[in-house]
Amino acid sequence: MKIITTHKGSDFDALASLVAAKLVYPEAKPVLPGSINANIKSFLSIHKDLFDFYSPGEIDYDQVDTLIVVDTHTWDRLDRRMGVLREKQPLEIIVWDHHIDGDMETDKKNIRETGATVTMLIQEIEKQRKLVTPIQATLFLLGLYEDT
Repeated sequence: MKIITTHKGSDFDALASLVAAKLVYPEAKPVLPGSINANIKSFLSIHKDLFDFYSPGEIDYDQVDTLIVVDTHTWDRLDRRMGVLREKQPLEIIVWDHHIDGDMETDKKNIRETGATVTMLIQEIEKQRKLVTPIQATLFLLGLYEDT
């Protein structure tokens, strides 16, 4: 099983990157951490039915063979339940992040110093010629402008 996750205290870049990564990796399950910031809680209280997220407690970590991490590549920033994957072998790890520093040993790194992680994922979505919905586009814009 492939899963996509992001950091605790998720902000709009984290959430937008999680949704964008689901478009890039349609077979993966998006796992939203247990803790998200207040703005994300408000956004999801209105739009939760438009997104299909899993909670960390719904995942059978023994079945995970690929971990896709967005907007971080530091183990301590992930939901604590992801810690069981730290020593799992074999485990493919794919990272998409705009932060330069991190401690994850990865199989594929997409790390570039840019304003937001979702920028890189939008470029990949464009390259793959994937369609986005209006709410996805709105979320991507929120992720792009959050840190500016």
